[in-house]
Amino acid sequence: MRPRRAANLFAVLGLLFLCLPSFGHHGSNVVYDLTQSITVSGIVADFQFVNPHALIYLEVMGEGGETVRWLAGLPSASSLGSNESWTRDMLQPGDEITITGAPARGGAPSLWVEQITHDGKPLLRARYTG
Repeated sequence: MRPRRAANLFAVLGLLFLCLPSFGHHGSNVVYDLTQSITVSGIVADFQFVNPHALIYLEVMGEGGETVRWLAGLPSASSLGSNESWTRDMLQPGDEITITGAPARGGAPSLWVEQITHDGKPLLRARYTG
């Protein structure tokens, strides 16, 4: 009986060990400062309605007049589709949008989206930054 318990224990520990990478991946508070919120406005360069995270690439006019490409992260396409009724045609290159979200901790032009506004209308019903 004892060897069987040991085998069960090792099987459970092995499964837990395999799950650790997914916990690390979803630590958005490590990459983004969820205590801060910034707003950027620009033109959609690309919208990738994919899993594990949908992505928006946004062309934003920088302080010096140069164009800065921002990356805005969203939940998965599956989640946006089921919870928000989004489709891959939700945003098109050339759309002017405003995004509010948690900025990247390292100062990169990247944020985790809290809300997107297009033509004065919010596009998200839920808040995804906790």
